[in-house]
Amino acid sequence: MIKTILSVSVLVVFLAVAPSPCFALWDVALVTRELAKEMDIEVRSMAAGPNHVTVELDFSTEGALKDFSHVDLRMSEGDNPLVTTALREDRSKPGRVMVSFTADRAQLPKLTLKVYVPGGAGGAIYDLRVRDFVR
Repeated sequence: MIKTILSVSVLVVFLAVAPSPCFALWDVALVTRELAKEMDIEVRSMAAGPNHVTVELDFSTEGALKDFSHVDLRMSEGDNPLVTTALREDRSKPGRVMVSFTADRAQLPKLTLKVYVPGGAGGAIYDLRVRDFVR
């Protein structure tokens, strides 16, 4: 009887701390040049050598991106993400955030900037395909 109670207690504790499915809902929105303008998002680029470009994402911390948490840079081939990394934020201008990276121009079609804005049980992810903003 005591072994049964202990076994049930261990099972209950295990089930309580075991990983469970996440029910958070993240909406993903593709940001076009037009939407970026409406959201006060700027994407700038400048040559960083013969084959490289530096890309800057600059946005207002008001409006839709007010509660953003971070910006990721993702490299993918089709639906297969190869690398994802968080970018360091520059908040030196009041009310603005800027992140930047340098990449080989040939890799730009594989790159996406993802701006995360948590809210409730999930939030919004704003995807900016670098190839749509950098020529």
